[in-house]
This record gives sequence, structure tokens and C-alpha cells, in this order.
Amino acid sequence: MLDSIKQKLKQINPIKATNYKKAGVLIILHKDNDEDYKILFTKRSSNLSTHSGEVSFPGGKWEEHDKNLYETALRESNEEINLDTVNIEKLGSLNFLLSRHKIEVNPYVGFLTKNQEFEGNYEIDEIFSVPVSFLMNPDTVSYKEFKRNDLKVYIPSWVYNGNKIWGLTAMITADFLNICFDASINTDLDLLRAYDEY
Repeated sequence: MLDSIKQKLKQINPIKATNYKKAGVLIILHKDNDEDYKILFTKRSSNLSTHSGEVSFPGGKWEEHDKNLYETALRESNEEINLDTVNIEKLGSLNFLLSRHKIEVNPYVGFLTKNQEFEGNYEIDEIFSVPVSFLMNPDTVSYKEFKRNDLKVYIPSWVYNGNKIWGLTAMITADFLNICFDASINTDLDLLRAYDEY
């Protein structure tokens, strides 16, 4: 399965980078006792000034000492959830999405080769994982109308154990599942990207 994911990620045609500020996030795929694959998410602290209480992937903004955005994603994941980065096998990356604050968010996919205990820093209220089978189940996904001026699209979202996965995080999740697990989750990503005119 991991080799298949690598191959599918390699086949993505990259989009030309923007001039906006950049961030790197990490989609951490893992398995517990040979069960279903799971994706790790974080719930941001309710005390933060931006994105407080929202579900997200570990990651953050690029800093000048980062060699690249993958290193940004690893560094931020280490800071936020105490990820031991030597336990991550890089599988590839997805095309970026622009956040509503015009940040170019670049998602990287990594497999956790050795399970570890995660511990959130002051930015993180909760760390949890969601089975891929749950996210792939058509009965668990709902769609909400999203308007941006004259653009109207429908964005997927999930609720897992009381945690709502929505917005940019849900779009990245759906993109990952569609590409790597042959899901058929509607994202309207082509419309969004055309509208944002990268």
C-alpha cells in the first residue's frame, strides 16, 4: 500500500508556486497492530488568536532557516506534537491550497514507521487519529456550501468523536484520500484553484 501511495503522489502535476507566504503541514499516516490505516490530526488550543479550536494537521509557516517546506512541516510537527522525525518515512506531497488568509499551505505525506507517544505543546489541545475507513465511508462525510464572492462550492466535512474536520484541513484530507485511496469525495478543487488564479 505504501508503495502504491508513493507512486500515486509522484504522478501529481505540480502547480507553480505563488508569491504568498508559505506553510508546510504533515499528513501522518500510521497503523496500530496491523489494523486500518489512520491519519493523525490536532485540535488547536482555544487560547490562540488564529484558528483557535480548529482541527488541523501539524505544521506551520516557513522560516528562513528551513531548507525547504518539508523541513518546515517536520520542524513544526516536532514542536507541536513532539514528533520524533526520524520515525517518518516521506511518501510524497500534494499540491498546495491557499488558506482564507492567503497562505500557501503545502501538504506532505509521511508514514510513521515506529509508534510513539505524542504530546502537544501550548498550541495544541488534543491529538487524535481517524481511521481512513471512517473518512472513506460516504455515510460519515457531509457537504457544506461555501461562498467566496461569486464562487459557490461544496466542501466536505466530518465529525469524529466530537471533533469537526472542516475547511482547509478537510479539503486536504479529501484530496489525499481521492489521490491515494481512490476515494470519490467531492472537493470542487478545480473550481477553487481556477478562482484563486495561482
